[in-house]
Amino acid sequence: MSALRRLRFVLLLMVSMAAFGVAACVAPGAAPADGSSSSGSAVTVTYWAHNFEPRVELDQKYIAQFMEENPDITVEYEVIPSDFDAKLRTALASGQGPDLFAQWNGDIGTFYAEEAIAPVSAESLGLASQQELMDQYVAPENTLQGAIFDGKLYGIPNEVSIYACYANKALFADAGLDADADFPATWEEMKDVAEKLTKRDADGKLVQQGFDFDWGASVWMYLEWGAMVRQLGGSDLEPASEEAQKVMEYWVNWATEWGLGGPAYWTSQTDDFTAGKVAIKCGMGSWAKSTIEEAGIDYTVKPVPIWENAVSQNHFDTYAYFHMVNSHSAPEVQAAAWKLAYFLDSHPIDYMVNTGLLQPKTELADSQEFQDIPYMDIYLDEMSVSMYSPRLANFIEVADVLARARDRSIVDGMAIPESLQIAQDEIDKILEDAQ
Repeated sequence: MSALRRLRFVLLLMVSMAAFGVAACVAPGAAPADGSSSSGSAVTVTYWAHNFEPRVELDQKYIAQFMEENPDITVEYEVIPSDFDAKLRTALASGQGPDLFAQWNGDIGTFYAEEAIAPVSAESLGLASQQELMDQYVAPENTLQGAIFDGKLYGIPNEVSIYACYANKALFADAGLDADADFPATWEEMKDVAEKLTKRDADGKLVQQGFDFDWGASVWMYLEWGAMVRQLGGSDLEPASEEAQKVMEYWVNWATEWGLGGPAYWTSQTDDFTAGKVAIKCGMGSWAKSTIEEAGIDYTVKPVPIWENAVSQNHFDTYAYFHMVNSHSAPEVQAAAWKLAYFLDSHPIDYMVNTGLLQPKTELADSQEFQDIPYMDIYLDEMSVSMYSPRLANFIEVADVLARARDRSIVDGMAIPESLQIAQDEIDKILEDAQ
């Protein structure tokens, strides 16, 4: 059976199983579909992925090519329609699940603590060392940091993202400003520029915002608030610090004393910008480009601001989906899974051009295709100096603590130092219990 026919057969089999309610979780290291023993030369790799159709189409193309070039490896590729996160977490926690999967770095701390993931095998990739793999990436100490534990790499990036600031040129012009020349480089400047871009009705209600943060999911307390704390040399995990207090005061004042935005005005990462209701949004990645262009917005992209007295030049947080391998899979299956992951992630130009997904390899950065895409250099430059959020087993639990601290001061009016001390006590308890 040809590689393409094998792939189609496996996909049809998966669909049929789902239709009849057959459990899709396959015990790691189970016998290959062709019946041969896992100890033999033929192996089967079960690969789970979330449903992003442009990427799925390319995955299918390269998986077929991979099986053609590696006839001893069969790939069972399953695309999870909607409940990918929950299904993957549950399967891995029980010691089962797929042999290979791609998941974002917010879960990697949990997977590492559960000993559910295996370190990258350079030998399986045909490389002499982990460093040889890392050297293929732009600023690997930053772009790969989200998957490094105790010096070992536990994932190969399938897609890496970071936020930048989109600015509506027309709204800037209406305020007598130029979106390029007058864009704020610091958080101190952001307040002044945002005020000039803000419009209020007769009752003082905002009808156009200059800028606003993302106030929805608690994860933005890492990606945005925490990143601002780290610019000052602080830590998300030390909310009682002077650095954290300064940033929290900025966020609280934004919504209360300055009246420039806040939770009451937040809709989504993109909707208010595409509707022309806010002039600057800094919580969107390169993935937002097509949505904004479809809305007919004339825009420019700028780096996320940095404090005037910043000790770190990071912007908002880098985040990524990494290909990871199940530590419970048989050794020969792990080796085949890493080989597949490396093959899939060795076509960064194709994935960038056809899906918009960024794999920060030097091969991509040096390509004409990359250089021809407007503003992509900004994202890569930001990644080269920025950080990942803390990789904790209780990632969301800590994020929720930080969001509650924010809301106590904005909504309930609690003094910021008091609210942050409560958060500090809660985080200390969470981290202590996790040891």
